[in-house]
Amino acid sequence: MKTLRLFAAIACTAILLFSCEKEIDLDLDESESLFVIEGIVHDSLGDNFVLLSKTRPFDNNDPIEKITNAVVQITDGTGTVYTLSEVSPGYYTNPTLSGVSGRTYGLSVNINGEVITASSFMHPRTEIDSITYQEDVGFGPVEEAEYRVFCHFTDSLNYRNYYRMKVFLGQEQKDGFVNWSDDAIDGASTFLPIFEVTYLAGETARIQLLSVDETNFRYFTAVSSSQGGDVPGNPTTNLSGDKAVGYFGAYAKSEHSILITP
Repeated sequence: MKTLRLFAAIACTAILLFSCEKEIDLDLDESESLFVIEGIVHDSLGDNFVLLSKTRPFDNNDPIEKITNAVVQITDGTGTVYTLSEVSPGYYTNPTLSGVSGRTYGLSVNINGEVITASSFMHPRTEIDSITYQEDVGFGPVEEAEYRVFCHFTDSLNYRNYYRMKVFLGQEQKDGFVNWSDDAIDGASTFLPIFEVTYLAGETARIQLLSVDETNFRYFTAVSSSQGGDVPGNPTTNLSGDKAVGYFGAYAKSEHSILITP
């Protein structure tokens, strides 16, 4: 336990970056509306999607406008083209698409003749070794004990890795994610605390460890630099054109769960 506390204290001042994912809402003070594209290919069957929406003025609190009737396709670098179907407003997917590490995936989105493209390389998966937890001891009395979760894994030696880590309670993604590189842990076995999220006894914590490319890492580093998870301006993206913001990423994913039973 002393080791965990020491690591947590060090990591607070290290390279960990946090933000909110869920839905990108760009409150840009611009007269022209921009396309917001969020696309992910995972190395698991059907676990892939593209979300399309539009930006809104800075002082506009209306619901985010979804983009419907777009033509969305993903290529896998081997000549195969997957067309994604719109299953709900602005949400496109293909249940037969499963990513493969070592391939470069391409995205093409046609919105009323405006074509936006992007590509992303899927790096090898880094497996989660285990998940542990410990009681989060704070200051003052608490009504119910809360528990902090730690993700244990081994980084690949002499391979440049970039990671994102998402946390869930059931099917609900919790606010906050971890975004970081392997600068300090190349080839080492390590563990990473989830600072922003705690769990109660009887709850199940689900962790996803994603291997991402450098472009996606830098994009979400920029996202995480703003308070509250809103994107500060237009961070560097791998999307083509000057009318689109967002990202497209091909991620190898390891996922584990643990029941909190103190």
